[in-house]
Amino acid sequence: MPASTEPQNLLKKWQPFFVFLCLYFISWSVLPAFISSSVPLDVSEGISWGSEWQWGYYKHPPLSSWVLYSFYQLFGHVGPYLLSQIYVLLTLVIIYQLGKKIWSPTTALIGSALTLAILYYTYPSLEFNHNVAQFPIWAGLYLAFYQSMTQNRLRDWILLGVLGGLGMLTKYTVIFLLIPMALYLVLPRQWPLLKQPKPWIAAFVMLAIFAPHLYWLITHDWLPLSYASERSQAVDAGTYNIKRHFSWIGFITAQLVAHIPLFIMFVFNRKHLTSIHSYKHSLPNHAALLWYMWLSPIAVLVTLSLVFGVGLRDMWGMPMWALSGLLAASLIAPTTQVLTATKLRKALIIWLSLVTILMIVYVGFGDKIRHKPSRMQWPEQALTTQAQDTWQTVSSCNLDSVSGDRWLGSLVAMNSGFPSQMISGPSSHSPWMSIERLQEHGTLVMWQEGEEDIVLPLLDDVSVITATELTSNHANKNTLVKQQGQWQIEWRDDKIEKPLLINWIAYVPNHCFQHSK
Repeated sequence: MPASTEPQNLLKKWQPFFVFLCLYFISWSVLPAFISSSVPLDVSEGISWGSEWQWGYYKHPPLSSWVLYSFYQLFGHVGPYLLSQIYVLLTLVIIYQLGKKIWSPTTALIGSALTLAILYYTYPSLEFNHNVAQFPIWAGLYLAFYQSMTQNRLRDWILLGVLGGLGMLTKYTVIFLLIPMALYLVLPRQWPLLKQPKPWIAAFVMLAIFAPHLYWLITHDWLPLSYASERSQAVDAGTYNIKRHFSWIGFITAQLVAHIPLFIMFVFNRKHLTSIHSYKHSLPNHAALLWYMWLSPIAVLVTLSLVFGVGLRDMWGMPMWALSGLLAASLIAPTTQVLTATKLRKALIIWLSLVTILMIVYVGFGDKIRHKPSRMQWPEQALTTQAQDTWQTVSSCNLDSVSGDRWLGSLVAMNSGFPSQMISGPSSHSPWMSIERLQEHGTLVMWQEGEEDIVLPLLDDVSVITATELTSNHANKNTLVKQQGQWQIEWRDDKIEKPLLINWIAYVPNHCFQHSK
């Protein structure tokens, strides 16, 4: 087939599937905002962090939160879901561009579409977090590294450095891909490359982009790493250390489960696959590099777990499988590619339709089916209304900050004009808060009934009195007046008998409380 006519024929054959994909991405971008009553935990937390525009946060680097907050500001509750699907779609486009450079456009298109047969790119993508934010970063690194190694153009090396830097600003786990890339570069056959300035320029660009966050880490006592270490130490030792050395078994099992839809599709089309012997002999130049980039991060993680006892988290695998669909598509025998592509398109339509229906049922009606709400079925707006009304009742000043439970605080913050959030835990977790700010503006503390472990050290250094103690002799301008109570908020499922009980304490500046209603 002439090269000039292949794209036209491809477009014609795939047009109905493209229409279906458009409807799919629009549905996943819009529907969740209307059928849910709240956003997922990571979304609310990320939006709250992003509103502070810091160079780092106590759990993660900043880029994901900045982008998430910006989309929420632009598109409201649709923003986080739209952003997730844009990241998924961008990943598919990058994989298609990479596939075209090694195999045919048909193989690239099949492989790109099959990425959606990996579970991570469907329902888990609903919750935009630092794992979803890595989707196009990993795909872009695959493309940039392949181009750098095969074309050795300066622009590709610079792109590699840019994506590596942005990846490290998104989540540190991108290092699990950067390490294998670095190891590949130090192989003897790559030594001539290392004698050139281009790889070093890429490294400099990467470091330059990461440098502001690195400076933030140094000046903030390496908070994210300290936080991860504290969480690890909080777990009872005993057998835990032994389990961590074998956590790679559970991790790999979880990754295999995420590939089940793809496995099923290929089991039903196994007779259309090329033999291993034929595949090895027909492998295009440099295609083995993709297999290396696909497998090597797993090898790094298994080594970290088995040798160093690093406890692996299943969700670390989310961005690692953008090449799975493309490599699977490359196994299809060229003589049966057209027929197999037709069958796989039908299988993908069935799979994506099924997962969409399940998403709608779970998000829209899950609480009414199970009579137990998930995070996306919390009474977000009712909680916000209660918080605003309570503060306006006890204070004539604007709500400057919300404190205590990070989930409750972030929900109220994102719906109340973004007061800052003072997170329960060490004061370093909320560097934007200070004693002076508390004395000037006060704060509203919230926590769910039964969860009493709220730690707010800054309040220990502030003068606090009750309303009955409020006299000119006891109070000065830096005194906070304490009011407290409890909200009873009904769930959206009226068959849940017990309401949501939220305890609250308002710490109101003296000058605001004197003019309260």
